[in-house]
Amino acid sequence: MNVKGTKKKNQVVTANIFEQQELLKKAEMIKKNLTASTWRELETNGKFDKNEKLSFISDDMLILGCDVGSETHYMRAIDTRGRELSKSAFPFNNDYEGFQSAKEWAVKIAAKHEKSQIVLGLEPTGHYWFCLATWMISNGISVVQVNPYAVKQTKEVEDNSQLKDDRKDPKLIANLVKDGNFGMPYLPEKLYAELRRLSMFRDQLNEDRIRTINRMHREMKIYFPEYKDALGKVDGAFSLELLKQAPFPDDLIALGEDGIRQIWHDAKLSGHSVYEQVERRKLVHDTIRHGRFTIIVNRGFIAFIKQDNGTLYKLHPLFAVQYKIQ
Repeated sequence: MNVKGTKKKNQVVTANIFEQQELLKKAEMIKKNLTASTWRELETNGKFDKNEKLSFISDDMLILGCDVGSETHYMRAIDTRGRELSKSAFPFNNDYEGFQSAKEWAVKIAAKHEKSQIVLGLEPTGHYWFCLATWMISNGISVVQVNPYAVKQTKEVEDNSQLKDDRKDPKLIANLVKDGNFGMPYLPEKLYAELRRLSMFRDQLNEDRIRTINRMHREMKIYFPEYKDALGKVDGAFSLELLKQAPFPDDLIALGEDGIRQIWHDAKLSGHSVYEQVERRKLVHDTIRHGRFTIIVNRGFIAFIKQDNGTLYKLHPLFAVQYKIQ
């Protein structure tokens, strides 16, 4: 039995255990002391220029580059000299468990290489980076953005190839961060985040409403060129209420003067005289008789427009309440 060999092997195992314990202690200390820097501290006092960005990337900082995907992200780690500290790209999912595993992986590398702070660089790819950036900042990791065009221009620096893949891009992003070629993302918080989301939602509703109105105008121009004279503003309250109840020519003719007036009365609309109603009904009848009009508008267009109008109407009190809180 080789006693000396067994004893030496046990000493190596014991030393590895102590090293692992020390790394775990360092990792816990790093987690406690992690502090995320945001645009509020760095940009509110003036322009965050190139020299300040280079000063921000200190020697005790671990630099992460992340290629953002819809479901899976890839991450690599380097130091301020550009030396890669990760053996390969680390994949993680776009969810809480994935973010947690990415942080544990980064903290472990930081503890091994005596780093005390972590900065994550990424491309602002669509909306997929919002959740990742918010989670990392709330957990003490600074997040910066790099220009996708700059990543594209530096592809050949890494391996003299124009090829692009999920495992190559993270290192390119990390190198851009190292050289100070990044910007701080603006992520509003609390009230400002809610107002920004409401504003975006209102703009989207307006775009959908305008798109639907334009399609409705197209149908009218094809089948009923005189609609402005016959019905006035086609997306107005009077026209929408009338067309919702009577979208076809025969329906309008069958309604008669009293039927049209009753529809507007039920909708609590007023302002059109009986004479105008009769004249418009005659124009519709003449248009049908000459065969220039086969259908007024699809019910779906009216439903979409009224739905968007109603939602937009409900949004205004929300904005008023939020501003009063502010």
